[in-house]
Amino acid sequence: MKKLLLLVVCCFWAQNANALCDNHPIKMNIELEPGEVVYHHDLSRKEFARFAGGSLSPNTLGLTVAKSQLRMSGKPYLTQERNGQLCVGLDEVNFYIGYDKIDVYIDKKYKKNSCNYRVIKEHENYHVGVFQQAMTFFRPDIERELKEAVADIRPESAYSSERAEQIMNKLFARIRKRMQPLLDHIDKKIAEKNNAIDTPESYRKTTARCPKW
Repeated sequence: MKKLLLLVVCCFWAQNANALCDNHPIKMNIELEPGEVVYHHDLSRKEFARFAGGSLSPNTLGLTVAKSQLRMSGKPYLTQERNGQLCVGLDEVNFYIGYDKIDVYIDKKYKKNSCNYRVIKEHENYHVGVFQQAMTFFRPDIERELKEAVADIRPESAYSSERAEQIMNKLFARIRKRMQPLLDHIDKKIAEKNNAIDTPESYRKTTARCPKW
């Protein structure tokens, strides 16, 4: 019974130790990254199929691949209280959301000066537009979620510099976890838009623009 009482008291103190740390306003910067578009023309359709994350349709002539990312950097907030404990939080946080790059693959069997290469590239550029425009379209949602995620961050108590670093990593992980459902939703909507472009009718219209395939 005494051990149980001691555990309850310790847990109560651990949960309320952070109450000694005053809240601190966090400056927030958001940068949306459209991604550098990189065209690849050195692989066959069979070779670049492995980047599709699954099997390609037999009608696929090109492929556009991009993965949205959330990167964070920031400045820590650090102050020492009269009892000697440290209060650790965020003073400023920078968010980079979007793509490091967007890879476009076109089957190497089509020469660059050919009609086939040109229309495939135009089709893949539609996909590039879907990826890049999604960041602009969802910007209000991204900003809202980030502001709410940051608003939930409070300085936490620490008694060593090693613990302070752990707290910083934990705060960033908490923001990332809060943002993940929205990022998954954006990826889902992008996939739906891209699938709407890659229909049998779309392939027929693309191939009809050139005399030979």
